[in-house]
Amino acid sequence: MNGKQKKGYGMLYYKKVLVGAAVMTLVFTTLAGCKGGNEAESSAMVSSAVSSLDEQPQKADLSNSAMLGNSYLDGFVTYNVLPDMDCFYRVGLNVRTVFTKTMLNHEIPVIDELQNGKSYDRVFLIFGENELGWPNTQAFYDGYGEVIDAVRERQPEAAVYIQSILPVSQEVSEKNIDCTNNEQILKFNEMLKELAKEKDAIYLDVASVMMDENGNLPEDAAVDGIHPGSKYYKIWAEYLEDNAILSQE
Repeated sequence: MNGKQKKGYGMLYYKKVLVGAAVMTLVFTTLAGCKGGNEAESSAMVSSAVSSLDEQPQKADLSNSAMLGNSYLDGFVTYNVLPDMDCFYRVGLNVRTVFTKTMLNHEIPVIDELQNGKSYDRVFLIFGENELGWPNTQAFYDGYGEVIDAVRERQPEAAVYIQSILPVSQEVSEKNIDCTNNEQILKFNEMLKELAKEKDAIYLDVASVMMDENGNLPEDAAVDGIHPGSKYYKIWAEYLEDNAILSQE
């Protein structure tokens, strides 16, 4: 059993101990309160208490995770959402320039920020908004694949997640500057689903919780119609916690 497996096993054992202790407390409390009642009623109440514990939603621990990508990551930093997650990004970054551009006031390409001595459990990727206007969509697909390969070279133990491109507001979509429209975004997200299958990565449909009934980013979500405000970053973070659970958790 390697160090990561031991860590995961230890966390799982700890959680089981906590749940077991909680169940025993509920059992004794229930039985004490059922003096004078019959055994069937007591048993039913205990079963109900245990079921209630089992139904508690599980959340992913993202404290040992990194996110890599474009200007969307700035919101996680600005609004202090998921503060324990490491964010490596640059405004305007795409699947090509991640190999050449640096973070502000840094000296190495953004992709190499993953070589910082840490061993992450998860690496989340967010690319695509800056590539919507590329005439060769295959170049985007292939380039994203190269990013995934590079991430695995630098973080071989990490689970890799591809996040969907977020929708834009109806106004931004209708202006269609640099092909930034929701129809194009849907096409790109379908490509990302296929890429996730090909590269054995995990696709996360973050867009599904960031759109209105018409598939647009809600009008109150972003001043510029593209980058959400703090309310929607919290929704984004909650989606990750609910959908990026590893098997050992």
